[in-house]
Amino acid sequence: MAIAEKTKSILVVEDEAIMRDSLRDWLTDAGYRVETAEDGEKALVTLTSQEFGLVIIDLRLPKKNGLEVLRQARARQAQLKGIVITAYPSVQSAVEAMKEGAIDYMTKPCDLNRLEESVRKVLGPVQVEIRQKAAAAGTLAAPDVPTSIPENIRNISNSSALIQMLLAIQKQNHWLPGDALAWVSRQLSVPLTQIHNIATFYKAFSLKPLGRHEVAVCMGTACHVRGAPRLLDKVMEALQISPGETSRDLEFSLKTVNCLGCCALGPVMMVDDKYYSRPSSEELKKIFDARKQAKEVAG
Repeated sequence: MAIAEKTKSILVVEDEAIMRDSLRDWLTDAGYRVETAEDGEKALVTLTSQEFGLVIIDLRLPKKNGLEVLRQARARQAQLKGIVITAYPSVQSAVEAMKEGAIDYMTKPCDLNRLEESVRKVLGPVQVEIRQKAAAAGTLAAPDVPTSIPENIRNISNSSALIQMLLAIQKQNHWLPGDALAWVSRQLSVPLTQIHNIATFYKAFSLKPLGRHEVAVCMGTACHVRGAPRLLDKVMEALQISPGETSRDLEFSLKTVNCLGCCALGPVMMVDDKYYSRPSSEELKKIFDARKQAKEVAG
């Protein structure tokens, strides 16, 4: 590999697939050579076998954290620079990141203008427009519309409808699949990183599959003293999942909340839009079985 090409090489280390892929695509379109890794150990293997000018790395990674990866990588490649991104910023980790060779420390969702400025500061600009040139030459075939895209939004091309489209996709699929987000990005000419930032900012969206039915168990003070922990245990046993998880058949997602607004009925849970007060184990089974058997109203 030529020296100039090495200096334009970037390793993106991010365990969240959509964020990782969107950064890869965005940087590739800008003309940089990009490799990716989803955990700290794989990042170190890649950094050992190849030379990079820059690593964009999340702080919290499986197997080995971002600061440790940056520390070990720079011990081998002293010229390597880093840009740290994190959803859990702190003054201490920011200071440690700078000591380990980070030239920027950014919080999620990332400011793309700032990220671009930092990348250019390290690697310089690259005058390559990969997708634009290919499209002008007629070499890019229009991709098929994923089945996850609702029919009523397939002809929308105005970027001002982005939120509307994401809500429609969420409603149909009960989450935002990666192929759907990639399609929206192409359809509206909106960077995938920008769509990812919106999807992670609003609680109405989920980047992982959710159940067809949402089960919420109140753990507020009034419900807690009336036996909410026991109710939660019974719900977990009935659904075989813990709070924050979704059943394997994608029927139910379970969460705990601080208040459902009906303290006098506690302990209480809500399934979709219906409240249940002090349900027994047998009643829970009937409630969940009835929901599974119910058919969603078309449209």
